[in-house]
Amino acid sequence: MIPAYELLLEKSRERADFIVRQLKYLTKFDIKNFDHIVADFHDEAFEEINCLDCGNCCRMQAPQWNESDIRRITKLVGLDKDKFVRESLVRDPEEGWRGACLPCPFLQADNACSVYEDRPKDCAIYPYTAERRIKKGLGRLAHNTQICPAAYLVAEKIIERFAKGLTK
Repeated sequence: MIPAYELLLEKSRERADFIVRQLKYLTKFDIKNFDHIVADFHDEAFEEINCLDCGNCCRMQAPQWNESDIRRITKLVGLDKDKFVRESLVRDPEEGWRGACLPCPFLQADNACSVYEDRPKDCAIYPYTAERRIKKGLGRLAHNTQICPAAYLVAEKIIERFAKGLTK
């Protein structure tokens, strides 16, 4: 990971309690066009952050896998589906399946994903900052700020725009 991203994540860790408090506070309000504004923040953050210079999500967070992901990727890489599920995934009672090991076995040395075009949906939408009804996911965003520099930038933009005047 490049030093600038490490600094962003260090800031996020230092401000973790503040970020959680601020984002939790914002869930109480009905903010017009919130999803669209946050989607713009997402785009701005990813103009600054290049995932290939980071790869933290693949090292620190096991993605959710659905049946479609499992079928598609095991077929792509020529693995037996049942064996892959047994050896590479764990059952998550709330979310189906999760990767059983970190870092992700598809993460390459250059932070690229060997199944990028067919990666699990959960990976494709991470850090979930361009989702609809993002306000419901602000707690998850607070957590992801310590993993993903782009998530941290989005959270800071949200706080700056909508939570001004709260105690830092």
